[in-house]
Amino acid sequence: MSTCIAYYSKSGNTKIVAEYLSKKIGADIIKLEDKTNYKGIVGFVKGGMNASRTKKAELDVTVYNEISKYDRIVLATPVWAGKTTPAINSVLENVDFNGKEVYVVTTQVDPSFKGADERKRFYKDIIEKKNGKVIEYFSLQGAIPSKSAKSIEELTSQVDEIVNIV
Repeated sequence: MSTCIAYYSKSGNTKIVAEYLSKKIGADIIKLEDKTNYKGIVGFVKGGMNASRTKKAELDVTVYNEISKYDRIVLATPVWAGKTTPAINSVLENVDFNGKEVYVVTTQVDPSFKGADERKRFYKDIIEKKNGKVIEYFSLQGAIPSKSAKSIEELTSQVDEIVNIV
């Protein structure tokens, strides 16, 4: 079964998770590059607002077909303002999930993972309407926004706990 990890990362937490998980499960990696500027405090606020409004990002359109070629898709993203990032919103809208197994991995600051059940339903509803199947949803703890990424050891130890499920 061919597997890819399509990820978006702003501060580096999700990138560390995606790259480490890719090595552990032998998946191809697809980096999602949002063309919107989310730098600084204005970018931070803009990102939260865009996420809370379920806005879509402007991504290279070839990425959707590239992701659609895989049988098993892992979507990895930070959580912004309790919601999915615009980059992943675009993937959810434009990727053909028909017959695909999908796993979702989120990184977020809140150690209680508030809102995870709502986000899981959000993913499940969209992907299942497109005839895909969400196999599992994982929440990992990342770093505080505007701080550097959590240590590689802190993040990879969380990935090690889920690697046998993916």
